[in-house]
Amino acid sequence: MTEPIDFAPLAAVAGPLRAILDDVAARFGAGARISRDEQLDCDPFRPAGVPSESVRWEYNLRVPVPPGAAEILLTEVVLELSADGWRATDRSSETEVAYQFQRDGANLGVHISRDGTGEVVVGGSSRCVPTEAP
Repeated sequence: MTEPIDFAPLAAVAGPLRAILDDVAARFGAGARISRDEQLDCDPFRPAGVPSESVRWEYNLRVPVPPGAAEILLTEVVLELSADGWRATDRSSETEVAYQFQRDGANLGVHISRDGTGEVVVGGSSRCVPTEAP
């Protein structure tokens, strides 16, 4: 279960992204576990004590690899996200089948080991949302 976001502008962009990521993870079966669900500063090099100018939400899930996981990614996930306006980039390598998707400043990725071991990693981050100065 995810934690509520108490910054309304961030919640407005993170909520829909969480729903998409949950749906993508469900394509690979039950048993998804959340490995990251947090607000992050968009400037990781910001000096300590300096207020954030913008923040994003990062949300990652891991699902046990089902048989045919790469096929699910290529024939279902890539096609449906592309049809929904996500720009797909093949980031596959010798060891994994991986796709990155971008839309409206948000990022989403799916990584699957080519040897069928481990977990399907589904994750993403919202676009950066400006914070209000105190």
